[in-house]
This record gives sequence, C-alpha cells and structure tokens, in this order.
Amino acid sequence: LQRAKEEHSTRTRTVMKWEEFVPALDAGCMALTPFCDEAEWEETAKKRSKEEKLSAGGETEDERTAVSAAAKTLCIPFEQPPLPEGTPCFISGKPAKCWVLWGRTY
Repeated sequence: LQRAKEEHSTRTRTVMKWEEFVPALDAGCMALTPFCDEAEWEETAKKRSKEEKLSAGGETEDERTAVSAAAKTLCIPFEQPPLPEGTPCFISGKPAKCWVLWGRTY
C-alpha cells in the first residue's frame, strides 16, 4: 500500500494554468487542477488537450484503439486540498469551485 501511495504521489502534478496541463499529461502524470466545475469547460479541456497532443506530434488518433490523446476527468477527490478564495479555474479563468484530477486513457 505504501508503494502505491508513493507512486500515486510521484505521478500527480498540481497544475494551475493551461500551459502546464498538456505537458503534465504528456509526462504520464495525472493533473490536479482548480476547476470551475462546468460541463462546457470540461468538454473544452478534453477537446483542446486532444488537439494540442495530436498537433504537437503531427499525429492522428486511431479510433480502433482505447488509447486517447484527450484528457478526461478522473474524479473530484474526496479529500480536497485547500482552495483559496479567488483561485481561478485552470482553463476558464472563472473562480474555481473544487480540485479535479485529470488523466488520459492508456
């Protein structure tokens, strides 16, 4: 259990700005972000992360595989780190309502 906790900790990055988001996912990490918790912005994050990943490598996504270049929300962690009032959402800039853990399907 301790080893799993350590692996989880080393593979989770706190990301405050969009510019840090895709690089964190590209490094094989999960991204913990302040988020406005609006479905529209969740879809925007998924779409933009996919577009940036594919354009950066000149790749196309193979629809026949389970691997996706798009980020996806994994959960809203039960134990939330402190979220100071006025913290902006990492993608919309609106006030964040919670922390969200993101990742990719591999």
